[in-house]
Amino acid sequence: MNVSPAPGSHAKELCRVALIGAGATGQMRARCLARIPTTRLVAVTDRDIERAEALAAMTPRARAVADPETIIEDPAVDGVIISTPPSAHETLGLACLRAGKHVLCEKPLAISVEACERLVNAALENEVCLATGFTLRQTPAACLAREIVDSGGIGAIDHMRAFHGHSGAEYFGPDWTLDRTVTGGGTLMDGGIHMIDLLRWFLGDLQTIGGFATEHVWRNPGCEDNGFLLMQNAEGRIGQLHSSWTEWRGYRYQVEIYGDRGYVRFGYSPLWLVHARGTPGATMKVRRHFFPVYQVLERLKGWQWSSEEMLMRDTTDWLNAIATGSEAPASGRDGLEAVRLAQSVERGQG
Repeated sequence: MNVSPAPGSHAKELCRVALIGAGATGQMRARCLARIPTTRLVAVTDRDIERAEALAAMTPRARAVADPETIIEDPAVDGVIISTPPSAHETLGLACLRAGKHVLCEKPLAISVEACERLVNAALENEVCLATGFTLRQTPAACLAREIVDSGGIGAIDHMRAFHGHSGAEYFGPDWTLDRTVTGGGTLMDGGIHMIDLLRWFLGDLQTIGGFATEHVWRNPGCEDNGFLLMQNAEGRIGQLHSSWTEWRGYRYQVEIYGDRGYVRFGYSPLWLVHARGTPGATMKVRRHFFPVYQVLERLKGWQWSSEEMLMRDTTDWLNAIATGSEAPASGRDGLEAVRLAQSVERGQG
């Protein structure tokens, strides 16, 4: 995909991007930027300056800086990717947006609805592009499902079901994953927020009908290990979600979209999609997709390969939005509404 200014737009031919956060995701973002010819990574900062220096050293003409303020104040920076723990997203994001920088922020956009609202409003007030890193939209299965639904392949959507889970332990990642003051919640603000975004991607804006969260297993206050949501759009279409940190079979997710003329189901791991089409009450014609090239490359290169491919498409979408002066496909408002739904649950006793 090319990143080029639209005719008559004010976008620069070369988008100069800085990176705040040089951890695993930040490193993948840097490699993505290196693959895009109309973009250059110009600066990197991290709380661990040695990590920032190591990443900058691998990128021609990028420099490591000691603090985010240097990036925020630099007129030679057009956009900023924020790849830090979630509790820092609001402060860093607001500073960048108010300085006229375009921002791509990893999910969740921020750790509270109010913080997300402030970020969205700052982007609007300063006429810059704010995007949220909802990368699960970018898998070949999700993109094919989008094509099938948009082409009428299952008729009109009636309802959706989604599940995201893992078994905790080694899947938790950094220690701050289990600290509500850093993350804003548990499984619903972790992997579950990707499923919320996918539900909204197909159903549009949703309101919570009911939601519950429990902490019976890992018992980290405010970090639910199971979350359940029942949602509805303005047309009465239903979305159902279960997000879990107690999926003892390991990491997996699944999305099911049912229409009045069939269904499409997709998930991981490994990546797959099933599409059925027909008339109600009759035997439906079923097609299965297993994405063999994707699976082989992921097996050879590890899950990091597929994660980086999703980040690549996500980064490119943001850069295209900057170049054309349009809203990012996964926008700041998408990030806001996902957090609103994730935090709408009632919390049970541990």
